[in-house]
Amino acid sequence: MPTGATPNCWNAGAVKRHGWIPYVVALGLLWVVPAVLVWILHLTLPTVNANGQCTGIGFGCVPAPADAIVLYGMFAAPILLILGIVAIIVIGVVQHVRQRRAPGEVSPGGR
Repeated sequence: MPTGATPNCWNAGAVKRHGWIPYVVALGLLWVVPAVLVWILHLTLPTVNANGQCTGIGFGCVPAPADAIVLYGMFAAPILLILGIVAIIVIGVVQHVRQRRAPGEVSPGGR
């Protein structure tokens, strides 16, 4: 290394591939955490309404808190499924681009 030069720690050699860790983090946050929260809240919330109102859906009744959380989970499930699939695709594309980039190549931003 020439005198006065500083080592480039950010691009030293080949790009290290992280493998499956980003997938586990993304899917854990988007699928596992919400499912566990719904399960825990369903088990811990009351199964009857506190004000004595009838439980159920329709005719002026409202679901009990334990049932409502399951209903909210069912509404959120398709959205979380799509977000998880998008996250998997984005992570895969980013890893592919980083792996294909040559070690000495400068990125378009000049960094």
